[in-house]
Amino acid sequence: MTNIRIENKLGAVHAGKASRLYPLITAKTRRIDGNAAAAKTDMLWPVEWWGLERCELFARLGKNERHEALTACNRGILNEAYFIEKSGLAYCAKMMLLADSTDSAQLFAHIAADEATHLAWIEPYIAEQDKTSPQGQFLSFLSGLIEEHRPELLIYLVQVILEGWGLDHYKRLMKNCQDPALTRVLRRILKDEALHHHSGTLLHDASKFSARDRGTVADAMKFYAELVRVGPQAAIAALDQVAGGLSRRELIEVIIAMDHPAESARKLDLLRKLMLQPGMEGIVGAIEESGYLVPYSAADAVSFYLQWR
Repeated sequence: MTNIRIENKLGAVHAGKASRLYPLITAKTRRIDGNAAAAKTDMLWPVEWWGLERCELFARLGKNERHEALTACNRGILNEAYFIEKSGLAYCAKMMLLADSTDSAQLFAHIAADEATHLAWIEPYIAEQDKTSPQGQFLSFLSGLIEEHRPELLIYLVQVILEGWGLDHYKRLMKNCQDPALTRVLRRILKDEALHHHSGTLLHDASKFSARDRGTVADAMKFYAELVRVGPQAAIAALDQVAGGLSRRELIEVIIAMDHPAESARKLDLLRKLMLQPGMEGIVGAIEESGYLVPYSAADAVSFYLQWR
């Protein structure tokens, strides 16, 4: 049992409608009316959602460049959502195989069915070349959690914290999405994710954590907090690339227009509340005292970006 190893195959082929299995998959998928193929990526979330209407640099770009930048930002959101749902399949496979009771196995089988359904709903919005190309550190972080850690830790890290985080994220995406069909998809996903998160809070049991487990959890949460502290790195990278290379001053202008550090502070406060489950007070206090729940200044966030440009 302990030798079971799950690999989160983010790069696995996903043929969608071209697959012989597609009719069988869609027969089991709760249908949502709409035409994903007709959705224009640059129009899914508007300039205002990103805060780019406050950015003078964005206004100075040509019409085609603004379109390209907004498309890249929105495409990044879709890419992340797609691979999160894809990761959910690996997560549930592991949790079912290592379940300590039939009840737990049943629960994770139901969650797996939800994740497969969500993936089917989101897949039509994803460009073919993106289906095997996960972008960003968060997806690598999530894969590492799923592949390396045992169920007791995963319930806390994935279902309590990351699923809880997803509730806020999907709610904001749903409220601001300009495509009716995708809005309906996000609303249905949000309903399912609320149940996933709630089941995690029911199953979480900090008494099962060893001292080593607590160190592992603390390290994971520090890493995730760092991803939040630096602000919308993928979005500023998209604008940087479209504009042909921005100066440090221009990058600072962009990240401030995107409401960093205020929005990052809001997200870090949410992260703290999600982490603060029974028995986890000491870990959260130590993380907070170490400064991990304070956003970087706009200048420092840009410095972080420039290290990897």
